[in-house]
Amino acid sequence: TNKTVVSTSTSVSNGTRNAADLTKTLMPEQYQIILLSFAYGIITLFSISGNSSIIYIVIRNRRMHSVTNYFTCNLALADCFVACFAVPFQFQAAALQK
Repeated sequence: TNKTVVSTSTSVSNGTRNAADLTKTLMPEQYQIILLSFAYGIITLFSISGNSSIIYIVIRNRRMHSVTNYFTCNLALADCFVACFAVPFQFQAAALQK
């Protein structure tokens, strides 16, 4: 009495399925771009508004003028620049990735 074990795994031509193939089968490409647009837009909006409020608070309040807070302001300004100039290119790379 020999028992045969049957494997039920599915494989692609190279033997494995990666996350990109799985995502393409689960969600159409137009919905992926809409989702990416929404996510990157929210990240950019929160980054610019949050860091701008930090800069505004440090500049407006006289008792906040210290070396540490100026350093924090400088970091917030750098983060605003990243949100304005780097995030759109990251979105483009993610949206056009095949």
